[in-house]
Amino acid sequence: MLIKEHFGDPGALTRQFPCMKATFPWKSDDFIITAEALANPQNKYHGLERLAMEQHQAGAWKLAGEYWLIAAGWRRNMMDDSNERHVEALQFVLRQVEYNRALAEWKKKKLSRNAMPYPALFGLPDA
Repeated sequence: MLIKEHFGDPGALTRQFPCMKATFPWKSDDFIITAEALANPQNKYHGLERLAMEQHQAGAWKLAGEYWLIAAGWRRNMMDDSNERHVEALQFVLRQVEYNRALAEWKKKKLSRNAMPYPALFGLPDA
C-alpha cells in the first residue's frame, strides 16, 4: 500500500535504482557484467535508502521514515543473518525509521526547537 501510495506504478519505483538509470556504468573499464552483478538485490534497498536520505535532508521526514521502513523490509528479506555487517545495517535503517518518525511528530505538533529530537537519541551519528 505504501509503495503504491508514494511511488505510483512500479516503473516509478524501479527508476530509483541505479541499475535502471541510463547513466548506469554498464560499459566502463571497472565494470564487468556477470550474472551475479545483474541479479544483485542490493540495488533495490540501497537505491531506496538513498532516496530515504534525500527525503530526510529535504525535511520530508514522514515520507523518509516510510522509505526507510520499506528498505528495512527488503534488506531483512535478502540479508544473510550470519553476516554481522548486514545485521548492523538493518539496525541502522530501523533507527532511521524511528528518528524520522520522531521528527515528523515534532514537526506535526509544532513543538519548540528545544523539543526537537536529535540523532544521538536514536543511536545515530550527529553528522
